[in-house]
Amino acid sequence: MSLPEPFSTEHFVPGCFEASGSVRIAGKPLAFRTVSEDFVFYAPDGTPEASLFAISYLAKDAGENRPVMFLWNGGPGSATSTLHLECFGPWLIQRDGEGKPVYGLTENPDCLLDLCDLVFVDPVGVGLSRLLQADKAQKYYSVDGDARSVAFLIIEWLRRRGRWNSPVYLTGESYGTVRACRVIAELGRSPYSESRMVPGIPVQGVCLIGLATDECRQDLTLAMMPAMAATHWYHLDKKPGTQEEFVEEARAFARRELLPALYEGDEAGREAVQRCAERLSYFTGMPEDYFKKAGLRVLSADDFRRQSLPGYTLDLYDARLKTPAGETYRLLGGDNVPLQVMNGLLLPKLGIEAGRLYYTGNINVNVQFSMDTEDVGEYRRTHLECLKDGMERTADMEVLFASGLYDLCTHAGFTRYLVSHAGLPRDRVAVREYPGGHGVYSTEEGKAAFLSDLRGMLERKKEST
Repeated sequence: MSLPEPFSTEHFVPGCFEASGSVRIAGKPLAFRTVSEDFVFYAPDGTPEASLFAISYLAKDAGENRPVMFLWNGGPGSATSTLHLECFGPWLIQRDGEGKPVYGLTENPDCLLDLCDLVFVDPVGVGLSRLLQADKAQKYYSVDGDARSVAFLIIEWLRRRGRWNSPVYLTGESYGTVRACRVIAELGRSPYSESRMVPGIPVQGVCLIGLATDECRQDLTLAMMPAMAATHWYHLDKKPGTQEEFVEEARAFARRELLPALYEGDEAGREAVQRCAERLSYFTGMPEDYFKKAGLRVLSADDFRRQSLPGYTLDLYDARLKTPAGETYRLLGGDNVPLQVMNGLLLPKLGIEAGRLYYTGNINVNVQFSMDTEDVGEYRRTHLECLKDGMERTADMEVLFASGLYDLCTHAGFTRYLVSHAGLPRDRVAVREYPGGHGVYSTEEGKAAFLSDLRGMLERKKEST
């Protein structure tokens, strides 16, 4: 698919911008400085091909061995502004009484800057990062090319800051979970590593939010069961027990009754089919007849979104949100307040005068992006095999898998299934579900629990060193 050339008034000039700030974390003030800079990649002849832009928050007087966390979002054409403005940055986007984002910034008392420096990385084509040569799109818009450029940004960041002994942490959301797994491979020291450069940069901890790997062969109904049950419970006027109890009851039903019936298929008895259809309706809110006709399966997430709550369409990324059936459902919503806040408030606050628009998303990247991966040895490694290899190389690496219970895009059930079949060292893996959407931090309850678990990882690593 060919795309029209975008209009642009930009003239690219590499930049580095610094500023200072402070934030109160747990009631205590913490001073920091920011460094926002381009990382330009060059062709062998010295021509600039692309630039990645990163915004770093560095605690003052913290020393050269301080942990550093690199963060990115997904898409792959989504910028890190979501993580930046809704969970991790020292300043968050303001919200009105209904929880909707408005034009404004407020301090983040839960920021992790007291435990580690934060580096928000935008891959080529989003944020302030740019593809400088159109004919190099295939080099950067691919699973391996994207990961390779981010990995070498990390290496260059460590070099520029003289932070070779800093423990490195990675946080990725949605497609960013794939990027994180592949970046670990690129940073690794193995003759079979993707880049063949074998830098050997260890990663101490990884946080994967909304796992988006495509390696799961589990039935969609089983994978969606936790999200469907949690969502249905949320929208019920008369709620049976707690949400946790309801979701666990749904899990138990899926394992003990639904899975055997699905295995039997057409040979399942009439009573078993009737019983499973009734229970599926109880846990999802969808009609019994739907499941009888569909072979006790949910055929698509869209069917659940449109049939679980009569008269409404549920949001794909946060199923707490609903659109009346007579109104147009917009996948991306209406206005783009984060774009306004990034360009109008945060960039000036950080002293960034790059002469470029900060793009919170760029569908052109998604359309051109190749999901194929390169052969390594005699076969292509899966994303979780890259993660497993990294955990085997770094004996104390911890991984937190974080899923939102209201996320109908990347399912909590898929994550649990994948982790339980990936051969990862389970004593260093935590799999958690939170009452949130695609971003697990979309509710105050979910954000508090998520950040508590992530803080636990950082504090354990700090104590062990």
